[in-house]
Amino acid sequence: MDRTTLVLANVLLFALCAGVMLLNARAVGGVRGAAWFAGANLCRGTAMLVLGVGMVRSEPGAPLDFAAGVLSLAGLLMLHQSFASLLERKMTLQWLQIAVAAAVPILLASFMILPVGMSVPRAFLFLALALTTGLIAALLFQFSEEEARPLGWFTGIALSVYALLLVLRGVASIYHGWSGEMAEIVRDASFWLLLCLLTTAATAFGFMSLSATKLRIELLWRAQVDDLTGLLNRWALKRTALREIQHCRRTNSSLSVVMLDLDGLKGVNDTKGHTCGDIVLQAVGGILQETVRARDSVARIGGDEFCLVLPDSSIHDAVHVAERLREEIYDLVIRYRGEVIQTRASLGVACSEVSGLHWQNLVEDSDSALYQAKRNGRNRVIVAAPDWPGNSASEGEQP
Repeated sequence: MDRTTLVLANVLLFALCAGVMLLNARAVGGVRGAAWFAGANLCRGTAMLVLGVGMVRSEPGAPLDFAAGVLSLAGLLMLHQSFASLLERKMTLQWLQIAVAAAVPILLASFMILPVGMSVPRAFLFLALALTTGLIAALLFQFSEEEARPLGWFTGIALSVYALLLVLRGVASIYHGWSGEMAEIVRDASFWLLLCLLTTAATAFGFMSLSATKLRIELLWRAQVDDLTGLLNRWALKRTALREIQHCRRTNSSLSVVMLDLDGLKGVNDTKGHTCGDIVLQAVGGILQETVRARDSVARIGGDEFCLVLPDSSIHDAVHVAERLREEIYDLVIRYRGEVIQTRASLGVACSEVSGLHWQNLVEDSDSALYQAKRNGRNRVIVAAPDWPGNSASEGEQP
């Protein structure tokens, strides 16, 4: 393809990427970084158009080339911001990029006034573009999440290759003694237009694929999490528990389930309102997350009912955790509109040592123990095990 065709192809691809991303973001209700990505492509597309005008007018090295370079740099800064927003990170070495963005137009203007050759400002511009492109690649390599890492690294590699070749072009611009086939390729404008076309396509594919992956992960997360407390929901807990049961069978270890129900939350809702009840639930959810181990799973499975799955935990370990939770909730003081709200909890414990490694059995036994705790006076821990010493203790308070 000739240069004019390559320029037009680049301009159309930049415009297409910007339009598709804006339409896609509108269709799915907003994508992080979409506006920045569209702006980056429009800015770089304008730069390519300005560069094409310079080529048509046969004015290499004219101010049009510098204007295209400044627009390209601005577009790359926007591209970095788009990926940073998508990955929910800050721009890599943002202070350095701001300094480069401020210095480039000033120095290019100085070069146009001072009696210097075109090779120095061109080399400076290529190196600035290479630095900005390399920082985008570094952002993708460092912060792409595990599920999206192949896509992030693919885009990072494409940008790294582009940045490396920009450095080589900067060297070729200032070092005229460099000759050979590689030097000719690096200096060839058609090669650069084709390389820009391929890099833009790879970057657009990477951004859109990362956006889709992030959206899928977010939707999957929302499907597994209770909106009010941030804990797992019933469906997610069962999936996690079944996976842990398989692990315990392989390692011949035990698994415990603790069922927890708040005492008197209905009265709080009736007298103080559901907003107060929600605050109580959130506070208790925070205590549960802070008290258990990182590997343990905590879920809200009903209005005021919670369930904990404790892998590699004996019945004694589970009772210790349950008693600690009961005490933490007993000591919890919540202030709402000048009043002190106190809550209590009844807990039922079941362990595979007694109930077996079957999810349904563990849930039913812990649930039965929980309701026995309710019947026996509340604010207590009951264990689903015959003749467990603590089951007859009366440490709880009467309803």
